[in-house]
Amino acid sequence: MYFKIGGMVGAIAIFLSNGSAFTGGVGAAFAEGVGTAIAQDAQRYITVGHDKLGNSVALDTKTIKGTTYKLYGMYGDGIFETTFDASCSESRLFRNHIAIYSSEGQLLQEDKEKGEIPFVANSSPGKGMKIVCQKIGALGW
Repeated sequence: MYFKIGGMVGAIAIFLSNGSAFTGGVGAAFAEGVGTAIAQDAQRYITVGHDKLGNSVALDTKTIKGTTYKLYGMYGDGIFETTFDASCSESRLFRNHIAIYSSEGQLLQEDKEKGEIPFVANSSPGKGMKIVCQKIGALGW
């Protein structure tokens, strides 16, 4: 069901496809904390879910390009960024990239392996996909 990816990154991909994830924004999030960054720039970040610890999961609306979008999440003291591509007309979702950053913004690990993940409407990636598809007027469901 899932594609081959490294241990830590693999766990993140599974959380995302099951509706659990973490979030934030790469820039101000490192200095002020993810939750603060989201609250201060509410028009940029849309909360699309929460992880098991209650952390918000956010869609970064400024990174949407066509049907490609990013979700940000807390990971330990840092954050990760996951990039998705949506096929709105087919209700299919593809993971393109995961990057994990330290609390100082340094790239710690990344995985550029692409692959399809199950579309789960109530998951954070699924809710993000719905918003993206509505924005471009291409709902397939």
